[in-house]
Amino acid sequence: MRFYIDKGQFAREGIMFLTNLEIEHFRGIKSGNISFPLNSRVICLIGAGDSTKSTILKAIEWVFWPSWNLIVCDNDFYECNTEIPIVIRATFKEVPQKLLSEDKYGLYLRKPNAALREDINDEPVDGEDVCLTIQLTVDKSLEPKWEIVCNRKGTRLITYSDRKLLSVANIGGNSGKDMVWGKYSVLQKYADAKGILHDVHTAALREVASHADLHDLDEIGNTLISIGRQYGVDFESQIENRLLIQNGAFSSSVGLFDGNIPLNQKGTGSQRLLSMGLNVQASDGSALLVIDEVESGLEPYRLRSLLSELRISHVSCGQVIMTTHSPIAVAECTIDELLIVHSRNGQTDIFSPKSGSPEVDTAMQAQIRKNAEAFLCRRLIVCEGKTEIGFIRALDMFFAKTRNYHMAFKGVGTADGGGSMIFACAKVLRSCGYDICLLMDSDLQSEDEAKKDLLRSGVPVFDWDSPNAFEEQGFFDVPTDIATEIVNIAIREHGEGSVKSRLTTGNIPFEERNGKFHLLAMEAEKQKEIGQIAKKRKVDWYKRIDLGELLGTVVFENWERIAAGTKLKEVVNALSKWVIDNDRNGT
Repeated sequence: MRFYIDKGQFAREGIMFLTNLEIEHFRGIKSGNISFPLNSRVICLIGAGDSTKSTILKAIEWVFWPSWNLIVCDNDFYECNTEIPIVIRATFKEVPQKLLSEDKYGLYLRKPNAALREDINDEPVDGEDVCLTIQLTVDKSLEPKWEIVCNRKGTRLITYSDRKLLSVANIGGNSGKDMVWGKYSVLQKYADAKGILHDVHTAALREVASHADLHDLDEIGNTLISIGRQYGVDFESQIENRLLIQNGAFSSSVGLFDGNIPLNQKGTGSQRLLSMGLNVQASDGSALLVIDEVESGLEPYRLRSLLSELRISHVSCGQVIMTTHSPIAVAECTIDELLIVHSRNGQTDIFSPKSGSPEVDTAMQAQIRKNAEAFLCRRLIVCEGKTEIGFIRALDMFFAKTRNYHMAFKGVGTADGGGSMIFACAKVLRSCGYDICLLMDSDLQSEDEAKKDLLRSGVPVFDWDSPNAFEEQGFFDVPTDIATEIVNIAIREHGEGSVKSRLTTGNIPFEERNGKFHLLAMEAEKQKEIGQIAKKRKVDWYKRIDLGELLGTVVFENWERIAAGTKLKEVVNALSKWVIDNDRNGT
């Protein structure tokens, strides 16, 4: 496991801040060790499906579980092997004052990020941040045990009442329960935090058959209206408490209503937003907020607003750790907020996209904004530009027709690597655990050494015969009639007059036959000149993804007619082999 710890300090005192998480034999994780950046309140875990992101959040929830009734089953053990115990260990700073006395856990304070080994002195020194490490262990008895651990004192059990001080709010797929009063509802949590109305709730339940007075709970409605304004949830009328009815009888719950609509029947996104806001207020802003699939139920505009709200609400929100599969959410995150998760054979690894170089980090931030979707793949084809991306899309459709699979089935995505920082960004992507290759031109000799450097680091580089760009190689390697079809793409897009004028200026022979444009037979070197014309700045016949895809479609519809041994065929075949041979799933 790799450690990525930034030297920044969390902005607010007194808010528990998770710095490190170790996981052993829990669900899909055999081993994992995560260090969280200290200069960011919002942390977003990204990666391909089945990379154990949700398991990481569940591990955080379990290790801080505020009661003794944690339900564990055999399926929670890695590969269902109960002979090896589950161990989840969380290290956090900004320890609540109530836990710092010697009769509590003051003697167990540790240096930040000290490994749990007897040969390492983890005792903090004056002026240094202090941390506590809480450890959850579950053996085959399925009985959980929570302890405070350090290298010097062994272990000490931590009570559930003390764990309650380590506030963790989990916003998952059951936000609807938070809109109903109940034992584990955030409404109850909020009322308890405010010192209000637990007795009112109890009285209401005892008198459900009569006429319980619920008006004293109206403060909650006013709070929710305020939260709705903050998080982008609209209400039709005043929020009020009513008894819920199920199957023709009163249930044992009191719920919140917007007019005649129970709030637990509002849209998923609205419920989650309200739940987040209530959890933040119920914990007085000190909660570690855990959000699985932050985009769930949210339109893009509300997702962007939520992320902005979480980021700027310094006085109302603690640390936020979330997962996402949404390119929109990824694009909204800064390079400091992202951690990339990869899992293979039970080993979970976490990587930061930060390189340490301001120039490279700026380029990577631009890549995140431009190619957010790519960061959610396991494997990447980094393309020279938009034409190549379109060409790869056409290749993907060719695979679907001839081999009955898409590249996505192999975990492969594309990224636009255009720009002078393509090689530096490729190295960072490689260091972040992605399998990558490059598809690029060979028209700049100045790039030759950088290509060799990438090859030495294990990154395949697929390029054309020097000094060809993609357009030149394409026109050089295809028969004249196929070249004619490719030129017709440019004519349809840019106009007959413009294209023909440039061909005439370049002495490219063509004719009109039955009212249609045709290139005349010519030497391959002469035909290559069409590519030189096509790629010129301000001409750019194919410098769009859709046009690159159309070009590629023509090529692959005539694939069998393109001669073996051409560079075009050689590169495509080598790239195809990379897609198949490097597939981690082995499919």
